[in-house]
Amino acid sequence: MLIDKLNIILNSNDEFSPKYIISSFVKNNLNDIPTMSIDAIALSCHTSKSQISKYVKSLGYETMKDFKDACLDNISSMERTNKTLFSLQNSIEKQFSSFTNHIIDELHYTMNQIDEINLLKLVNDIKKSKRIFVYGHGHARTLCTYIQNELSAKQKETIICDVDFEKEYNFQDGDLLLLISINGNTFYFDKRVVHHILKCSVNTWLISCKDNINFSKNYLYIPTLNDKYNDYLLRHILDFILMY
Repeated sequence: MLIDKLNIILNSNDEFSPKYIISSFVKNNLNDIPTMSIDAIALSCHTSKSQISKYVKSLGYETMKDFKDACLDNISSMERTNKTLFSLQNSIEKQFSSFTNHIIDELHYTMNQIDEINLLKLVNDIKKSKRIFVYGHGHARTLCTYIQNELSAKQKETIICDVDFEKEYNFQDGDLLLLISINGNTFYFDKRVVHHILKCSVNTWLISCKDNINFSKNYLYIPTLNDKYNDYLLRHILDFILMY
């Protein structure tokens, strides 16, 4: 997604570089970009229209319309996933206790409802694999880093795929591709990526808290009662998988 591309630029470029300045402006004004002209964006970034056009193409978008559509997708995605569970106006102790009880209830439900055979099949596939490729965007991308760190400690080679899945990966026998999509947004916003993944000749698994996803390869569904806890429950299942 666009936000991942922006974060990569912000984390790897000098803060005075044109790409950093433009990326920072776009990220901080994501809601306004779709209605701004290229002239207004250029003026706000103290650069030229041609520089903005070059920047947009460097992100993989052919036109400003494509770029603005990507901004709208990100806005919609954030509206779906942004949640506030606590309030500073209420008792921290009561909120924490309530949150903990809800998480425990959710965990019991998930572990009772999950397809245990499928779960153990994924565990065995990970154990048998020579290399593991992981893909995710947004918060799922932080889980990819977590998986990489945990598996590296087990001497298991783990590669995080690029955010657009554009690199040519030389998949071999014994490799495994793990797709993390917490709420299924990848299948809503990144259909091109999903199409590309499905074409890859490699043992592929999807892990998601979204049910009824049309995915023709291996699919571990994480059942939940309330989707505002999906992040925590999927992370718990990952912890369980990585303990083996």
